[in-house]
Amino acid sequence: MGQAIGLDLKLITADEAYHDSDGSLLEQTGVHLIAPPNSKVTLPSNVDADTLQVTCDDLCEIAMEYVGSDRHGHEFKCAAEPGQYSRALVCPQYRRIAFDGGCFQPIPQGTAGVSKAIELRKNGERPFNLLKKREGLEYSRVRGQHNILAQSVFTTIATLLIEMAGTRKNPKPKRKRQLPLPAAA
Repeated sequence: MGQAIGLDLKLITADEAYHDSDGSLLEQTGVHLIAPPNSKVTLPSNVDADTLQVTCDDLCEIAMEYVGSDRHGHEFKCAAEPGQYSRALVCPQYRRIAFDGGCFQPIPQGTAGVSKAIELRKNGERPFNLLKKREGLEYSRVRGQHNILAQSVFTTIATLLIEMAGTRKNPKPKRKRQLPLPAAA
C-alpha cells in the first residue's frame, strides 16, 4: 500500500506473528521485513543461543563470519587464520542457513539496526494500542491490509461516537414531584 501511494519503502517492522521466512515479500516488493524472532522457532544446530555465533559443526570451535544472503538463505565462511585450525583439510569452511521466522530472517537478528527498528515500531504502535484498549478492541486479532484498515476505521468511529454521546448528554435537573394538596373542607 505504501508503495502504491509513492512511498520509497525499504523496511517494514512487524510483530512476532508476521515473518518473511521464504523471502517472498523481499523478492516481490524489494522491501525487507523485520520482526522479533518467533519463540516457537528453534535455532539451527551449532548456533550459540546467547551470541548467535555460527560454527560449522559440533567439532568446530571457531566462529564463522557472516558473508551475506541470497534468496536461499544466509552464507557464512570460516574465520580461522591460516594454520590456526587443525581440521582445515576436512572442514568445508562454509555454511548456509536457510531463512526462518526466528533469528535468521532475511535480515538476521543481531545485525546493526535490527533491534533499533523493532524498538521504533514498539514506540510507534503504542498510541494505537492505547486507543484499542480504550475502545475495548485489544482482544481483536486481524491479519491482512483490509482487515487492519476496517479495524482502524471501526475504532475511530467508535471513539467519535463515544465523544459525541458524552458531549450531547445534558443532564436534566430532576423536579421534585409534588403531591396535590387535599381539598379544604
